[in-house]
Amino acid sequence: MTQRREDKLFRTLYNIAGIMMMVMVGVIFLQVVARYVLHNSLSWSEEVGRYLFVWITFIGAALAVRKHAHVALDSFLRICPPKIQKIMFIIGHLAMLCLAFTMVYAGILMLDLGKKQVSAALQIPMIYVYIIIPVAGALMAFYLVLDFLRYFGPKGGDTQ
Repeated sequence: MTQRREDKLFRTLYNIAGIMMMVMVGVIFLQVVARYVLHNSLSWSEEVGRYLFVWITFIGAALAVRKHAHVALDSFLRICPPKIQKIMFIIGHLAMLCLAFTMVYAGILMLDLGKKQVSAALQIPMIYVYIIIPVAGALMAFYLVLDFLRYFGPKGGDTQ
């Protein structure tokens, strides 16, 4: 995938997460107004807010992999010799890849369960909520593999 397409995918995911965040804030604000001003709760708002938050979290996790924004021991790694840095890079990326593949595998298993369940308030199939788990795992794996290829590619060590 070219850098331009990768950037476009990142921007698209970033914008989707941003729109979801605005919708979530709007729905929760509407619930507060309905409850305290109109004295009438919205039965669906808490569920919509929760499911949007789940989606935002998983999309954000994939975006954080792309931007190297997850918690890391950067200060410790910088004082290590280059050979140790390379080994730690490989170990860290392999561990994250295992997590990403586990998310894909477990998420696919959850989709089968989600076909048979409906949400309490919205009455939508839970597959729509669970689908983000394997998708986010696949996105994380994609970004990790690209990062790995860049690190060991012609420019070597350039992961940004």
